[in-house]
Amino acid sequence: MNTLFINYQNKVRSNLSSSSPSDDGDVSYWQGQLFYNFLIYCLPISLIALIPSVYMSFKDDLPAIAVVDLLCFFLIATATFSSQLKVRQRKILVISVFYFLAVYLINALGYIGPGIFYLFFITVLIGLIFPVRYAYRSVGINAMILATFAALINFKLANSALINEYTTGKWIAFSVNLIFASLVIILVIDKIFDGLQLTIVNKSLLEERYRLIFDKSPLPMWLFDTETHRFLDVNEAAIRHYGYDKNEFLSMSIMDIRSPDQISDTADLVRANKLSGQYYGGTAQHIKKNGETIQVKIESNLITLNGNAVRLVQATDITLQVAHQAELNRYNQKIKESESNLHALFDSVMDGIVLLDAEARIKLFNSEASRSMDLNKGKAALEVGRSIFDFVEDARRDHFEAVLSKVYKGETIDYDRRYRIRGDIHWIRFTVNPVREDDDKITGACITGRDITARMLYLRSVEDQNKVFREIAWMQSHLVRAPLARILGLLPMVDSETDSDERSVILKYIGDSANELDSIIKKINEESTRITQKYPPLP
Repeated sequence: MNTLFINYQNKVRSNLSSSSPSDDGDVSYWQGQLFYNFLIYCLPISLIALIPSVYMSFKDDLPAIAVVDLLCFFLIATATFSSQLKVRQRKILVISVFYFLAVYLINALGYIGPGIFYLFFITVLIGLIFPVRYAYRSVGINAMILATFAALINFKLANSALINEYTTGKWIAFSVNLIFASLVIILVIDKIFDGLQLTIVNKSLLEERYRLIFDKSPLPMWLFDTETHRFLDVNEAAIRHYGYDKNEFLSMSIMDIRSPDQISDTADLVRANKLSGQYYGGTAQHIKKNGETIQVKIESNLITLNGNAVRLVQATDITLQVAHQAELNRYNQKIKESESNLHALFDSVMDGIVLLDAEARIKLFNSEASRSMDLNKGKAALEVGRSIFDFVEDARRDHFEAVLSKVYKGETIDYDRRYRIRGDIHWIRFTVNPVREDDDKITGACITGRDITARMLYLRSVEDQNKVFREIAWMQSHLVRAPLARILGLLPMVDSETDSDERSVILKYIGDSANELDSIIKKINEESTRITQKYPPLP
């Protein structure tokens, strides 16, 4: 039965296809589709009414009704299967048949017959398959028909079943209600078709807009079938960029622009995206017609087209960006290596270094600068971003502010500071330099601290030695000279003195002077030994 109905549909379709409107962007197309479906279903369904009606007509000795029913069925079949009739002619034939049937049945069967319902049905059918103005005309025709029957009832002009069932007043009351119902339903149909036309126009404008976006997009775009993977449509940008013309594209699948080793993964990805139905964004490698491999950024969404799930894809060529990014990564790696080397050098120097910005905030410092904080009483650890004054003792703050003020004006300041840690003396030489940019603008300061304790102790030892040496020189020039001069003066007197007593006195004086000279020399020797022991020679 199903096969028989399909063949019947195909037969009707073949008779109507050549004369049916093909523009679905207009209400007339959908009115044609309604009429097409009406013809398909009207003929077989009419058998539900035809067979019992013909049977009962012959049984009740009303053969004329059976003949009229069969004639109308034959005319509807002609409108359905005739290949000579145009759509408009078919519509007119169908409406004429139903008008003839309605008038006959009203006259023959009266109120209880189906004729009245056919009048209402005709108005609705005309409103659905013709422009709505014809439906309003149909209401007028119906009114004329009903008025004719009213005259027939009033003047008893013919042998009609209505004369026995209705008075003129009852018929008019019945008729105006039918006209009222007809007008209401036509108004509703009119509004429905107005809304449909507006929806069709908006849809057409929307489709045209998106079509324009698709065709004129500067980026390659295409549609492909998620089952067969074949291209369904491509835009001009894709044709220009990939080198294939449109016919070539439409004969290919998306696998034809992929390398063989990516086909399996691509198929899995398409399958997964079809199941999820979600937006997809990622990167891929594509192959142009000339064999060039490019890197692309893929953005796609799943849409339904003619009942099929398809993917709308936009591909952005990022080959240059990828190459530039790789080059940038290499440069960044070199910069990181240079920064690492610089930090290693920065941390390996023996001087503590602290860089400040224009607001005296710490920008950078090395490990030696961190260790030098042990010399402060607070011993707070240096932190980038904090003010250098947070790490300066209150007693030295004013001096340091004055130093920085001069440095920010372009001066270089050197000064020494002495610290006592656990009983030991430490000396630090601070040098504060301005930091300048290329335009010679001062943007900060650099503080360098060097431990000069060894040098200061060495200088102190030299000063101590010089003091001792000055004392030795004074003893040599003053203390040693006196006894030595006496000895030198007494020695000639020994040879010339004949008196033994006097000679003994002279020798005693010489001995005392010699002892005094020996004592002085011993003292000089002791001082020399002490200074050499206190300050051993440098390696």
